[in-house]
Amino acid sequence: MPRESEMLTFIRRTSPRSIRRRIQLAPVISLAMLTVFVPILGLGIHTAAPAGGPPIISWEVGVALWASVALLVPIYFFWIVRVRRAVVAYSAMTLAILPAAIALLDGSIRFSFALLGAGATTVISLGLLFGLGTLPLAVRTRRNQFAAAIKQGYLRRSLSQERATWDAQYDHDEALSTEWLRRPGCLVRLLPWIGPAIGMRLADVLGRSTANLIMVAGFIGIGYALTYFGLVKASVQLLEFRRMETELGRSIMLLDSDARD
Repeated sequence: MPRESEMLTFIRRTSPRSIRRRIQLAPVISLAMLTVFVPILGLGIHTAAPAGGPPIISWEVGVALWASVALLVPIYFFWIVRVRRAVVAYSAMTLAILPAAIALLDGSIRFSFALLGAGATTVISLGLLFGLGTLPLAVRTRRNQFAAAIKQGYLRRSLSQERATWDAQYDHDEALSTEWLRRPGCLVRLLPWIGPAIGMRLADVLGRSTANLIMVAGFIGIGYALTYFGLVKASVQLLEFRRMETELGRSIMLLDSDARD
């Protein structure tokens, strides 16, 4: 179909199939997000705080996370890129994004406290905690889908049991197919958002400005989504690759581009 072909071309061009390239890009993307959002959230906290509040640089968490990711860029570029064990490479890629997610979540909660007050922020935080409590169910569901994709889905060509190698060029094929549309478990996919939605609704009931609530919800939604699904992805990759390595009795190594048939 034409639309599917256009999507295929777009994803292949914008998301490199080379696992080495993706490893190098992961902390760069995280650093770019931090470079954009840390000043915005810092300025928002500063502006919304009573009597002007503290200067932007006083948000130690955001600044520290920015500095840590800046250090990760050369480490990933020169060292992590050389890693050949699949579970280490995939875990490293996912974990590189988590500092940006944590910074967004932390800064959004501080912004909420300054803009909406302690009461609204408390119920929003409780909603976030409820949502994070659904992580085990999401990880279990996603592990089943991952295993099914290896057996007969979009990852069926990725694992070579004879050589114990993993070909990363098929990682994005899920987005190029309609498999994700046919997956059961719509309620499971919505479950992580029930807690945050309830928290936001209760905060609105407390009489806060809808405009302020929408602004806070936007930042918190981005940070929460990156944190939640980053943790799910990291957990699934770690658990499933370790399971496969146990079954094979040896480590699964990345298949280099020049080793492909």
